[in-house]
Amino acid sequence: MKKFLFLAFGAFVVLMVYMSNCAGCVDRPLAEKLERAILQTRLLTYHDDDYDYTIKYPMFFEPSDDSLMEKGCCRFSFWQDNIEIVQSAFVLSNTDSLSVDQAAIKYAAELHAAHQRKGKNFFILSGSLHSDTGLITGRRFYAKFVRHRKLWFVQNLTYPEDCERSLGRLFKEIDAWQVW
Repeated sequence: MKKFLFLAFGAFVVLMVYMSNCAGCVDRPLAEKLERAILQTRLLTYHDDDYDYTIKYPMFFEPSDDSLMEKGCCRFSFWQDNIEIVQSAFVLSNTDSLSVDQAAIKYAAELHAAHQRKGKNFFILSGSLHSDTGLITGRRFYAKFVRHRKLWFVQNLTYPEDCERSLGRLFKEIDAWQVW
């Protein structure tokens, strides 16, 4: 019996050493793990009390403290191994009463959008992310602007370009986003 326990314990140790050093046992890239997590996780709903809109975000995204933001804003983020994904929503005033076409042209120019899509009361912009000093290499954005009276409700997603494929579910949620 002692011999059997000794051999079983030895085989277990050898197996564990082999598995930890196995060249064929390389862990999947974070972008692949992220895609799986986003597809499988439950989406939580955030309700803004100031403007009465809702957005859905992945359960593992961390909300920012509302007290740090302006009225009508929310922010949820995921950060791991130099990958930062930020989903946010905010409200802009439409004091110039811009139409969807006019606003799409204005914000596409401001954001350096490479792609745009328009609907009856919304437009979606996407492209490389820029700051005041220029292009932010390797970062992208995806934003939906929904017009309601004298306001633009905006839901925005910023992310590393190598994670774009992983975020398909979030793009679909933003595409389908109805303010009311």
